[in-house]
This record gives sequence, C-alpha cells and structure tokens, in this order.
Amino acid sequence: MTNWTPVIIGIVITVIIGLIGIFLPFLGILAPIIGGFVAAYMVGGDYKDGAVNGGIAGAFGGAILGLVLLGAFTAIIGGLTIGFIFGLILGIIGGTIGIVVKGSFGA
Repeated sequence: MTNWTPVIIGIVITVIIGLIGIFLPFLGILAPIIGGFVAAYMVGGDYKDGAVNGGIAGAFGGAILGLVLLGAFTAIIGGLTIGFIFGLILGIIGGTIGIVVKGSFGA
C-alpha cells in the first residue's frame, strides 16, 4: 500500500538533492537513492513496500529532474523518460536499503 505523504517527501528530497547535484555531480546520482530511502524508511513494511514506495519517489523525482536538467539538451520527452527510468531503478534500490536499515535498527 502506498502512503503518499512519505512518497511526496521522498520526491521533494530527490529533486532538492538532484538540483544541488548540479554543483556536486555525485549527488545527482545519489538523489533518487536517498529519496527512495527516506520514503521507504518512513513508510516501513516489508521489502515489497520499500521497493514500491522508494521506486515511486525515485521515479517521479527523477522524472522532474530529467525534465529540468536534461530537457534543454534532449527532447523534452527524452529527458523525462531517462529521468523516470533511472529514478525508478535507483529509487527501488534506495527503498530496499531503507527497509533493511529500518529493520536492522528496529525503529
């Protein structure tokens, strides 16, 4: 089940960190992972819940970043698609890590 408040927080975190990534390039790659991590950690649940919520946060945050950052260099749809796909994959990774960390610390 998707809890939208943490997912929206994860999207916002992804976009903010991604925009900071303009100046520190490694942050641009980490942005969907961190956004997915935060969303999944806040939602809790099992690995599936973490992957779904982290993937949604990463995908939409990545799509926004792709539209903003890559839209000027590629076709608008291309930037949106690239951002969505990379954000989805990295968000799922971050979401899974968030569930593992939450389970490890018993929060």
